Amino acid sequence: MVQLAEISWAEARRLFSEQDVALVPVGSTEQHGPHNPLGTDHLLAAALAKVLGERTGVPVTPVVPVGISRHHRQFPGTLWVSPSTFREYMLEVALSLAEHGVTKIVFMNGHGGNSAALMEVCMELRIDYDIFACMVTSYPPGKLSGHAGAGETSQNLYYHPELVDMDKAVDTVQKEKLGSLTLTSMSKIGPASFPWDTIDLTDTGVLGGPGDKVVSTSASVEMGRDLMEPYTEELVVFIEELKKAEYSELLSKPHKMGE
Repeated sequence: MVQLAEISWAEARRLFSEQDVALVPVGSTEQHGPHNPLGTDHLLAAALAKVLGERTGVPVTPVVPVGISRHHRQFPGTLWVSPSTFREYMLEVALSLAEHGVTKIVFMNGHGGNSAALMEVCMELRIDYDIFACMVTSYPPGKLSGHAGAGETSQNLYYHPELVDMDKAVDTVQKEKLGSLTLTSMSKIGPASFPWDTIDLTDTGVLGGPGDKVVSTSASVEMGRDLMEPYTEELVVFIEELKKAEYSELLSKPHKMGE
């Protein structure tokens, strides 16, 4: 396993001469209920990236700890940058890796609010710079029970239990109204989409859909292990396949008019 921040430039030169894949963990610093650390998203992304680096030999960059989290701003300690700043920063991190010969980049994303911007960066890298970039999440898709719920809390207990205070864990019923208007999802009032804030749905920071009861108190190390071990194996297989993939086969195809 190679943590890029822990080696010299001479070691990095040797590494990049042998390896064209890099793993870039990215997350956020934002509220995760009264029981989880503010760094949950970037800590989990870094923890999983470390395991994947150890398993696959792919170099791992330092984690990007602040992302697109303005919707959590009413909760103390939350930090954020604008989507445009985030996109430009991630693009330039990727281009600096490309300067050293990396042609395949995997963003290990721990925060859902970053996803759309990261996919825009991946598209720009592939189309404009001939760099294959993709995004995976630090959590198994579809398996978590809300923001700061049992699933995410269990991940924290699995990787760094010393940072979780289960005595403060709460089960939270989500709000169903924005004033007199009915919330039909996290981002909708009736049929209309709107720019929601976390506090519109919850006073604790434990977050789900309108009317949902999001449970945190059932979190456990065992649940975290059951979530992460099979997902880790899936990601190891993917990264090994990406290492073997021909770079030329991953590039954006030419315009049809050129045929």
